[in-house]
Order: sequence, then C-alpha cells, then structure tokens
Amino acid sequence: MRVGPPVVVSVPAIVEKAHALFILAWALVRSLFAGLFGMRRGLADFQRSYAPDRLAPVSPAERAAMPTFGGCIACGLCDVGEGVRIAASRGAYRGTMDLMLASSRSMPDHDAALASFAATSDTRLAELEARCPTQVPMRRIAAWVRAKGAEAAREVRDVTPSAS
Repeated sequence: MRVGPPVVVSVPAIVEKAHALFILAWALVRSLFAGLFGMRRGLADFQRSYAPDRLAPVSPAERAAMPTFGGCIACGLCDVGEGVRIAASRGAYRGTMDLMLASSRSMPDHDAALASFAATSDTRLAELEARCPTQVPMRRIAAWVRAKGAEAAREVRDVTPSAS
C-alpha cells in the first residue's frame, strides 16, 4: 500500500485537443444536417429560447448600427457635472460613462440601464455628445436600450407561463 500524496494523472494535451475537435466537428455536422431534415430553428425558437435571458433578436439594420455604440474611451468628460443626478438616483444612475461602457453593451442588463437612463434626459445626452471626444452617439444608444429593454420585457411576458 502506497502512503503519500495522491497521484495526479494528467490528460495529455493531444487528448484534450482531440476532444475539442470532436465537439466542434459534431456541432458542424448537426448544423449542416439540420437544414436537410427540417430541424433548422427559426426566429420563434430563438425567442422562446432566449427571452428568459432577456435577449431580443436584432434586425440587420440594428446589427449594422451596433459597432458605432462602442466608441467610448472612458475619458470621463461625460460624467463632469453629473454628481447631482447620480446622488438623486440613489444608486440607479452611476453616470453617463458607466452607461456607455457597460450597462448599454449587455442586452440582459438593459433593465438596469433603463433605470439609469431614466435619470438623464435626451437633452442632457445631446449636451454630453457635443463634449465627447469620440462622438459616442449617446441618444441613439439610449433609444436602442429603451427599445431593446422594452422588447425583451415583452418577450419574457409572452413566453413565461402564467400562474393558474
């Protein structure tokens, strides 16, 4: 009987790579054959699958606009003068920079971003856009978050079974 520390058996890297390759190949085969056998999933299945995660589908036009939303360089100029709004929101609003960097970029977090955008107006966002060195389209981002947040909330309601 051996006494001492347990023996750790490591899996060779080649086995790990082969396993990963097998998983990828299987996913490719399933994807290719899904269309042939009528198993291709469409928008309705997407909405059923992802509505609980608050992920709304994105149109081609919305997808084309999304890259313009990522220009914030975290300079902080948009937060100058926001202290009163931040304090009045009691934690719901952490400043415009937070919205541009984080809250507006994650669709499941749009409900939190909606509460935060409620603390600032489009008029104020227009003022901040003029100050922004990278010209982040803050009003367009706010409109996007409001629309997608409302859409995701609607889809969650539509697919969530009602209590009877």
